[in-house]
Amino acid sequence: MTAILQWTALVVCLACTLWRLPALAHGRNKSLFWAFAMVTVSVGLSIPALYDPVDGALGGVNFANVVLRLSLFATFFLLAAKVAAAYSSPRALALIRGPVGLAVLLACSAGILATYFASDLRGSSPGLSGFFGQPSVAAYMWIGRLYLGYAAACLVVPTGRAALSRRRPLDRAAALSMCLGFTFVCLTLVVQVTPWHQAAVMGLLSFGSVLLVAAGLALVWVSYLRGARRQ
Repeated sequence: MTAILQWTALVVCLACTLWRLPALAHGRNKSLFWAFAMVTVSVGLSIPALYDPVDGALGGVNFANVVLRLSLFATFFLLAAKVAAAYSSPRALALIRGPVGLAVLLACSAGILATYFASDLRGSSPGLSGFFGQPSVAAYMWIGRLYLGYAAACLVVPTGRAALSRRRPLDRAAALSMCLGFTFVCLTLVVQVTPWHQAAVMGLLSFGSVLLVAAGLALVWVSYLRGARRQ
């Protein structure tokens, strides 16, 4: 089940990246293209068939996992700010782009690097599953989800409010899809410290969130195209 979600999420993210290429060529909304491109890299590196050869090329010391984590941080930083602005939430935008948000981003990025270099990670292992016995790896995994949870938490209320508003049905569906996706991201932090912390559950929440947010963004674009045609 997790493998199906992984490959489905990769295909969807790659399609979204290609979909944004024409806009990038015309200099429009570049950050959205790069957000999709980086999440495509992150999802791709979560798949063992792709992770192993990439990490092998980087020395076989699981540095590919660092690339995955930092790519996700950059994706959430770019995407969260866009969503906060789109749903007219200055508070969420300030929490993401303001001093607090930047401090959380820098602290988590530094934490990822510090715990990585404090761990013995020789030998490629997708998801670092072969190294969970090391306290530094446990800290690395927790920090890797902390910034994502922080950014997602900033967006649950704005998207949820939009889903319950009097917007057009397609716009409400888009907001609801993104709200559920960001809620899934927040739940990974909760599940991580409970007895239900299993790979299958975490995979369902992680890749389910990717698909829900991507679907929400696609619905926003469809709604925009319909509005342009009416005009």
